[in-house]
Amino acid sequence: MSSQPDINALLHNMCAQIQALTGQLAEIQAAPAAEPTVEQKFNKKVEIVADPGTFKGDRARFAKWWIKLQIWIKANWDMFADDFEIATAVLSRLKGPVAGQCAQVRMQECYTAGVWPTWDDLKVEIEKYFQPQAEHDWARQQIR
Repeated sequence: MSSQPDINALLHNMCAQIQALTGQLAEIQAAPAAEPTVEQKFNKKVEIVADPGTFKGDRARFAKWWIKLQIWIKANWDMFADDFEIATAVLSRLKGPVAGQCAQVRMQECYTAGVWPTWDDLKVEIEKYFQPQAEHDWARQQIR
């Protein structure tokens, strides 16, 4: 019967461990949730304005895409570190044989020179290249 006291002692110890763990669990569950830090609150990427996608060279659709892109840039302004990031974000969205070639040439020029246009200068460049023709094409379609 020497094993009986050992079993009783084992059961007693297990019961004490269960009570201790139950107490710890109750303390953890009763503790208030930790407040998120400022970084945790604002370190979430929230997409307020959808990515405008690419401009594939259809000048009649330029105006609609261009306003969406400008709003997208403004909404995500803090995500861009410098002129390089803004210029590459914009120029990389120009696709197709005309717009894509224009963007490729411009990016090569900037890369070679090591100088990237500011957002204001880039807007002027792109509007100068695409906007007048886009308005002309739109007007022509409306007349037909």
